[in-house]
Amino acid sequence: MFAKTNTINLPKSNKLWPKKLLNFSVQLWFVTAVVGMWIFAFYVALFYGGAAAEGDFMKWNRVLPHGYTEGETMGNLAVGIHLLFAVIVMAGGPIQFIPQLRKYIPKFHKWNGRIYITAAFLISFSGVFMVLSKGTISGLIGDISVSINGILIMLFAFLAIRNAMQRNFQSHRKWALRLFLAMAGVWFFRIGLMFWLLINGGPVGFDPETFRGPFLVFLGFGQYLIPLLILELYFLAQEKQKPLSKIVMSLGLIMLTVFTAIGTFAATMGMWLPRIS
Repeated sequence: MFAKTNTINLPKSNKLWPKKLLNFSVQLWFVTAVVGMWIFAFYVALFYGGAAAEGDFMKWNRVLPHGYTEGETMGNLAVGIHLLFAVIVMAGGPIQFIPQLRKYIPKFHKWNGRIYITAAFLISFSGVFMVLSKGTISGLIGDISVSINGILIMLFAFLAIRNAMQRNFQSHRKWALRLFLAMAGVWFFRIGLMFWLLINGGPVGFDPETFRGPFLVFLGFGQYLIPLLILELYFLAQEKQKPLSKIVMSLGLIMLTVFTAIGTFAATMGMWLPRIS
């Protein structure tokens, strides 16, 4: 009874643009974050590596309390391994998520992934060892938050490699992304701290002398739990058919990109650059 010409069909472009917006927003955040991570990796290599090359290991303690202790061979070795592989994963880890390299140079993706997974285990193991042997400047709460981060890194690394070996690549991708964010916890902490100091014009919610306070407790756990939570929301937005969920997630990621850029700038100018200039 009704003519087919009366049926209203939405253009395909109207259905695809929320997905394209989501892809654009996550790529924008990723590029911004990678630039920040590479700046941090350059700083770690230049400051800590430069001090090691000069034989001035005590210089580490200017930034990392109890980083080097005279006569503690195992503890100092753990710190050195932790710093070395931190540079490796910050510099080489993001490359794993470039689809063109994964598609056209699969062998490089595989071997770089193996290095990344090995570094993840060594970083987390040495990090937990450092907590047990030296402790953290934030006290017991800091020890607990850093240890949980290390355990999560080892768990995510194991699950990522297991799913890759089982050729369950969709699940492998998700665990690799969780690993990537958990590994970046120390970087998130620093840009989060400097962003907080910048917007407040100074320390609020913690004592800069003792480095204790409610904000640092929040940041200590939030440095990896918040990024992991946002990642799960991103996965949900990807899977949802409703365009609104993709649009809301995209706007959230664009805001996070702005926060990430400001935090990176604040950390670079206020923390990293002055120490290597």
